[in-house]
Amino acid sequence: MLGGSVWIAMVRMIVSIGGTILLFFLISESRFEKRKTIVKCACLYAALILMTCIWYAISPLVFARMGALVTYLCFGIFAVWISRDSLYVTLYKLALVFYLLSVFMIGGIEIAVFFFNENVWADIAGRALLLGLIAWFIDKYVKSTIRGFSDYVENELDRFSVAVMMLTLFLGIAFILNPRIHDQTMYRLMQIAMNFFLTGILQILVFRLYLHIGIEKTYMQENQLMEMNHRLLKRNMELLAASEEAPPEKICDNAAVNRILASYLAEARKEQIKVMLDVELGKDSGIPGIDLITILANAWENALYGCMEAKREEAGREPSIRLMIRRRKNKLVIYCSNTCRVEAEIEKGLPKPEDSGGLGVMSIVRTAEKFDGEYDFKNDNGVFIFRLVMNILPVM
Repeated sequence: MLGGSVWIAMVRMIVSIGGTILLFFLISESRFEKRKTIVKCACLYAALILMTCIWYAISPLVFARMGALVTYLCFGIFAVWISRDSLYVTLYKLALVFYLLSVFMIGGIEIAVFFFNENVWADIAGRALLLGLIAWFIDKYVKSTIRGFSDYVENELDRFSVAVMMLTLFLGIAFILNPRIHDQTMYRLMQIAMNFFLTGILQILVFRLYLHIGIEKTYMQENQLMEMNHRLLKRNMELLAASEEAPPEKICDNAAVNRILASYLAEARKEQIKVMLDVELGKDSGIPGIDLITILANAWENALYGCMEAKREEAGREPSIRLMIRRRKNKLVIYCSNTCRVEAEIEKGLPKPEDSGGLGVMSIVRTAEKFDGEYDFKNDNGVFIFRLVMNILPVM
């Protein structure tokens, strides 16, 4: 730091703390709505500025050694709490923000030392200028990449890789903030600039690499889903054709749902699977028939698969399927449970493909998300349970 009065320190903190908050929310999203996020950030901003100014007024030397660490540790705790990202993704983004913070803080000091004879206002102006350039670059070229990175990192990037990326950032910070280097030379300034450039380029390349991997995997899943839905449609047509040879069993008043459930009921009985149906659904289900059929057909295919796997695992076990559908005003509730292998695993809230017979679960999830649906899957000691609540338009 270049020293100065409490008021100058306060201006520095306004720029530095405000810049940290700005950069973090350029690359992260809050788990709260926008208005609540702004209020919480404003309260933290004011509290940190007040704390740092009082501390600086009491003991400038102690603040120079410990102030930045304590201040940004407090912000780090706040960021972990408010971010919608997972813990280790948030920690990585904090490391990136602190690296950028060290760049514009040290950059401001170097500008003041080399070009303005250690003028404190030049330091502040340099920080603000560098902060503005970094924020502009992130907003224009990097923001969508980093935010997209969060969506894929859970599935594509392991925690060890995240730890390595964080290590490169901390090494960059250690180089820039090395307290043993006192010489302020043009060579030192070039070293800092090159360090910032190389570390930043490395992060961007990694972002783009894993985004590319994630996008390619999404395309593959989309193709597999299309193929699976094509096979599913073909199977449903065969089942419906078979059911037309005799009037389908009356299950509910919705003709499409009644036909598909009657067909699957017959299929389950052939496999000696006990079925319990509790369906209360009128002619108008509240969502397009193709979407409802997609959910029910995939859920039932997965249930049949689970029952067959359970029978193979334990010959004397009696498999069963229970399906409940209710419409309540603007909600459609679906509950489906079936016998499954005790070892069937749930990973990141979804059953593994090998335990559900394929990608039918993803088809259910994507259809449910079209209607802001809330869903969950679990294995209750050998009973697979799928629950779904979807928002629909009320009957007029």
